[in-house]
Amino acid sequence: MQRRYAQQLVLLAVLALGWYASAEALAPESKRLGRAKDYMADEQWPRAIEELRGAAADPKEPRRDEVLYWLAHSLNQYGDQAAAVETIARLERDFPSSMWVKPARSLRIEIAVRLNRSDVLWWTALPRPVSAVPVAPKRAPRVVKPPAPPPPPVWYTDAVAPDADLRIQALGALMKSDAETVVPILGQIALESENPGPATRAVFMLALSSLPKARETVVELARAETAPEVVRLAAVRDLGRFGGPEASKDLINLYATVTEPLKIQIVKSLGERSETLALVRIVESEKDGAVRFSAMTGLGRAGGAVPLARMYKSASLRGKRPIIVGLFNARADAELIRIAETERDAELRKEALERLRLLGTPKAKEYLQKVGEKR
Repeated sequence: MQRRYAQQLVLLAVLALGWYASAEALAPESKRLGRAKDYMADEQWPRAIEELRGAAADPKEPRRDEVLYWLAHSLNQYGDQAAAVETIARLERDFPSSMWVKPARSLRIEIAVRLNRSDVLWWTALPRPVSAVPVAPKRAPRVVKPPAPPPPPVWYTDAVAPDADLRIQALGALMKSDAETVVPILGQIALESENPGPATRAVFMLALSSLPKARETVVELARAETAPEVVRLAAVRDLGRFGGPEASKDLINLYATVTEPLKIQIVKSLGERSETLALVRIVESEKDGAVRFSAMTGLGRAGGAVPLARMYKSASLRGKRPIIVGLFNARADAELIRIAETERDAELRKEALERLRLLGTPKAKEYLQKVGEKR
């Protein structure tokens, strides 16, 4: 479970790095901030805190908003969560438009998780108008856990309205204790969000859950014709990666009900899951050339060298190329050698030889050396 939660925070960590890179270009770094970063890199938190507090108190510090973020971070690492939360509140109050406010709010959610403050997480997770008591979303699940009373001002002020990214982070943390309630809310965000970023991250959170209801929601999102295509594609992709043993059956059932872009993603996911029999059936029955050729490539990823070699014998000139790619993905050096030796089309023989060079297996090297000697 801890590993799953760590995965859930990866994307937010990447975003924080992006904000940090942007901040570096805005103003020159003071000596204090530079020394503090060196101390942070060595995990010397007391020294970093001392430097950062000095910088935060200096009105001439050119990056006081960034200083406050790293001060909160260092205080949290040192174990003083109360001071870290107070510092985040100061950053919000003194620099409400700073790019460092959002990563600071993300840090506050991490602190709330560490302190088991589910009330803070629910306050963040549920949508609400600014300066209003939190309410359940319009399309709330049948049974929604009522949010706890608003946290004290040390955590939040009425002016705070968390955006979709922060809501998803809080909901991801609540999945461990309130999954039955969280799943429908994440499904709603994925279906209704105008921004594809939060929508696909909501799908990702759902796919990580082992709860059957979460997997069912991901399948429903993949099938929903009203959902944006990017969300449906994300649902298929994440279902294949994290959906567990039942996901292959779900993907096969979805295949019959969706159009080309989703079909291509499904065959790719089936290839990653080594579903050779399903991919063989798709290759044999699919009329759409792009999907069929994608299934051949996926069959190679699934290790289906034997059926691919059988298909090659009767394939058209155009159909042979994706089979060669599939054989390469399957590392089928013997079959590629056979093609290089027997194929009449010079371009196809060349493609087989190029892939043998890339494979570099002992058998491929031996054959290429022999061919070179003959020439």
